[in-house]
Amino acid sequence: MKKAFYLPIAFLALAACTRSEVAQDKAEAIGFRPNALNTKALILPGSDENADFPQDQTFNVFAFADLDGPNADAYKTIYKTPLMNDVEISYQNGDWKATTGTYIWPATGTVDFYAYHPGSISASFDSTAVKLNLSGVSLGSTVGSQIDPLVAGIGNQLASAKPKPKVPLVFKHIASQIAVTAYDATKTTSLQGKIFIKGVKFLNMRTSGDYTEGTTIGAGEWTKVNGITDFTSFSGKLLLDVTESYLSDGAFSNAIDNSAAFVVIPGPVMTEAADYPQTIEVKYEIGPYTINGFNYPATPEQTFTLKLSGLIGGNTFQNGKRYIFHIGISLDGANNEIMFSPTVDSWINEDINGITIDAVNNGLM
Repeated sequence: MKKAFYLPIAFLALAACTRSEVAQDKAEAIGFRPNALNTKALILPGSDENADFPQDQTFNVFAFADLDGPNADAYKTIYKTPLMNDVEISYQNGDWKATTGTYIWPATGTVDFYAYHPGSISASFDSTAVKLNLSGVSLGSTVGSQIDPLVAGIGNQLASAKPKPKVPLVFKHIASQIAVTAYDATKTTSLQGKIFIKGVKFLNMRTSGDYTEGTTIGAGEWTKVNGITDFTSFSGKLLLDVTESYLSDGAFSNAIDNSAAFVVIPGPVMTEAADYPQTIEVKYEIGPYTINGFNYPATPEQTFTLKLSGLIGGNTFQNGKRYIFHIGISLDGANNEIMFSPTVDSWINEDINGITIDAVNNGLM
């Protein structure tokens, strides 16, 4: 895994200076208080609650100290020499701190922090543009074993605060998540058929690219988006109920959010065939049913496909959004069968007058 590293001599000089200053200020190690927004495998789809960052995971941090205090110049030279240079943070003995080594708060000034997860991503910090870069991000192509990339950042953390605070990092998702629900959408109560969903697949989804953080954490720009992949959200045979539920079966017990959800790289929804447009494919079958006194036989497996173009807001998958596809399958279409109600119209009477018979001459008068 390729990482970006800065001048070690400058880093050691800052560390030595910082430790010397802090020695007069009761040196305290930098600690973290992270939480994550609907982190992988923690929150069921639809929940808006934040979640604590999972203690069995790690994240990485870049930190930059401004020993003179807040500085409005976004391109100040402090970003040339990091206080923490891509340092792994883990949960140890009740605290989030550097896995290896001890990193001390400066005695004065402020510190800016930039973090990302997972550490397997190739990360660097652009000291000129003051931006975190994640390159060659590959989410994976198997439901349940993808990575869920997160970023966090907070600036101007006062170094001289007493007691020293734990750095409050709120991680945000930078990919898009897709989850699926299914239900029997039949409204005609007299229909007694049984609908089985047998498969849901998303075709031509994008799974890799480069990410550059913007001025708003988590709302950065994706480039070099590629990696055309098909995702099977469900495969089996499930009898649908009128109560909507998330699709899940044993094959997806380790899936994100435990619901066969998956993540894709944000970007435009393709519309042209040459661009491999994103498409949803649904397979289903219907048991025998009765309507209007007629018994309909079972319907064998059917496949319905629908392009996603026009279904997604702005026709673009966005960072940190969960897209829930609510799939309803209905038998109400049986009411659209062509049927007849025949009647016979009445005769139209026409009175024909002026016929007088001459009884004497046996003819018309």
